[in-house]
Amino acid sequence: MYFLVSDEESAQTPSRKDEIDETQEFNARLFGCEFVRRCGRMLKLNQSCIATGQVLLHRFYFKKSLKKFDVKRMAATSIWLASKLEESPRKLRDVVNVLVRVEERMEGKKSSETVVLDVYSDRFEDIKEDLVRKERHMLKEFGFVIKIEHPHKFVLNYLQILSLAENKQLTQKALNHTNDALHTTICVRFNSETIACASIYLAAREMNVALPENPHQWWLLFDVVLEDIECVCDSLEILYKYIYIEYPPKYELLGELPPGDFEQPKGDGGKRKR
Repeated sequence: MYFLVSDEESAQTPSRKDEIDETQEFNARLFGCEFVRRCGRMLKLNQSCIATGQVLLHRFYFKKSLKKFDVKRMAATSIWLASKLEESPRKLRDVVNVLVRVEERMEGKKSSETVVLDVYSDRFEDIKEDLVRKERHMLKEFGFVIKIEHPHKFVLNYLQILSLAENKQLTQKALNHTNDALHTTICVRFNSETIACASIYLAAREMNVALPENPHQWWLLFDVVLEDIECVCDSLEILYKYIYIEYPPKYELLGELPPGDFEQPKGDGGKRKR
């Protein structure tokens, strides 16, 4: 059984209970996932590993509050743990240096202004020990059981079944939507089959590609309901209109993040296909 959150859990996260509102949490999660992506790229990890790190980060913040666990450190912990899960482990020394480098770049520092930490420095040792503690905490929260299935393979399989695999532009656009979904809680609110169908649906709509609806609606082949597809599409479209990736204040000051116009997607209370 894969980890999926209910509508009630999505509305009442630990961060929300700590008086971090919906917009602030959305911003912090978006920033954290971008931090994971940049760390993954610098560590030369593949997209599957980066996706795993982003899912781990989202899952963790359904267990613990952003106010209690710094999003940058948890993002670095997520990509480090993901590298092990995906059998592409990276040395902790490299993860620490990448964390510092990404943090400095997202603060606006130029490459020439960044430095590699001395492995014998107090700062290096503090960060290293902190990441080890946070990894242990993350594993404990997950009950030491982590099972993740990404929607990318479903996108490719479904396009093959729909005889659209030859349309490379459609395939790439659908995969792009799948990657974007990982920046939001979509990846822990819906199963992979639903996300794959929604990515194809949105890509086809943007490219005016007809999808079969006779004699049966195509999504029924994959045991997915239209209501959930539309909910995922609404969430993605809000993301594209809203994107706010900027270096946030320290977590103690999250309440001072500038307000946004984030709205809950219509149909978010719809039935989840597990």
